[in-house]
Order: sequence, then structure tokens, then C-alpha cells
Amino acid sequence: MSYSELVKELKLENRLMAVTRVHAKDEKVNDIFGCVYKRFERVLNGETLVLKEGSCSCGGFDHNSGLNDEKPKIPGGFGVFLSYGSDQQWTPPGEKFKCDPQTADAMFQQLPKDVMDGFDAIKFEPYKEGMKPDLVVAFVDPDQLSGMLVLHGYNKSAYDTAIATTVSGCASMLRIPFAEMKKDQPRAVITGTDLAQRHLIDENLVALSIAGWEFDQILDITQECYFHSPVFKKIRLRIHKDDAVPEKKYTLNRNAPQVLSRLDPST
Repeated sequence: MSYSELVKELKLENRLMAVTRVHAKDEKVNDIFGCVYKRFERVLNGETLVLKEGSCSCGGFDHNSGLNDEKPKIPGGFGVFLSYGSDQQWTPPGEKFKCDPQTADAMFQQLPKDVMDGFDAIKFEPYKEGMKPDLVVAFVDPDQLSGMLVLHGYNKSAYDTAIATTVSGCASMLRIPFAEMKKDQPRAVITGTDLAQRHLIDENLVALSIAGWEFDQILDITQECYFHSPVFKKIRLRIHKDDAVPEKKYTLNRNAPQVLSRLDPST
């Protein structure tokens, strides 16, 4: 396994977060105000954050992360809030993310349920080599996203090895990936795209949630993947444009069929 090669080639130092479902009684649970996305930069810089139901002032966190499977109770109704809103004083303005309340409610009902598997808290911490988290979340720019998607799909024949969703940031980072990780072929989930949370993330970054056991598989293939192919050269230069990195030399894989040798008149 080559964690160091992955971090070096895609420049992912301080960009990887481990997410693990835990029992609250075994952890020091935090209480935070506002959106959990506000804390992720601090997590990437070394902090550990543990949240259970009710420990985040944003009520949407419990319902979207998977800690609570019930629809969020919002004045006027969840569907109304997510669509056109209401002119009643006690109803929050509509987000206009969905065309009508019925569509919004139907979307929530389709989200995977019972993803916590008996755990009642979620632990966020910077990823360290050798960890075995439920999920690994990589905060990436477009070039790094491309690199991670190719690595994730390296040993799969399917073309839809990753999905992008139109749900809350917590659902796309946590609830949906928690459900995917239990599948034989989990899909990675592009996250950090929720308009309500985008302002809390660097404008050049999104995130990718990957099942922890699949992240281990990614580390297993770093010595044979595109890192060692000339096709990566120009993208590697862009990723490292601010670094003084030596130009990488590429050679043919001696274990691969030497198709080009048929063009050599001496063979």
C-alpha cells in the first residue's frame, strides 16, 4: 500500500478526512453551532469532531447525515421550504431547490434509511495512514477529482462508479455514502455541491466520499496506475504548478504485453 505516493502525486496532504460511525458513550462528543461544514477545515488541520443527534445546532444535520431517519420538522413543511416557500411569518423563505413540495417530499423518501447500523454518533478526524474509517472524504480541485475518480474506477468495468446528487451536503457526504459502503461495488459520491453550503467551501474545491475499504484498494494500485503513465504528465504539472517537483520519467511496464515490438523490424 502506498499512501505516500497517492498524497504526493495528487497533492492531497491535509485534504483527506476520515469519517467513522461510533458509539457516543465511547467518545468525547462535541456541541457545535451552525453548519458542520464550518468545522471541516479545522478537522483537516488536526481536530477531531464527534457529533450525535442534537449536538449540532443545525437540525438538518441529524436528518441528513443518517442519525435520524425522520423528515426534518420545518415550519410550513419540509417540502414547502425546499421549494417555493410560504408567505406565512413563521415559515422560512423557500430555497427553490425543487419545483414543488410534493417533489421535495418524494426526494427525501427516496434517501437510504437505517445507515447507522446501530451506531449513534459520527466521528470526523484527519485521515492518517493505516486508519480503517467507514468513509474517506477527499477535498479536491477538478484535476484532483479527475484523478481520484479514475483511481476509484480502476478495477471496475462499470462506467457509473461515482454519482453526483442533488441533496443536502450532509446527505451526499454521509448518508448516501454510508449506504453505498455496504454494497459489493460501492459508488463514490461527489459532495460539497449543495448551494446552501457552497459558501463554506473553497470556491475551487468539491469533495468525494469513498468507502473506507475501497480507499484501501486505491492505495493498493498506486504502483501500477496512471501515476506511471505519460498521460498523467500534463495534469501532474498543473497539480504541482506551485511546487518545485522534478519532471517524472516514464517507462513501459515490463510485465505488460509489448505490442509496440511488432513494429520493430529486428523482432
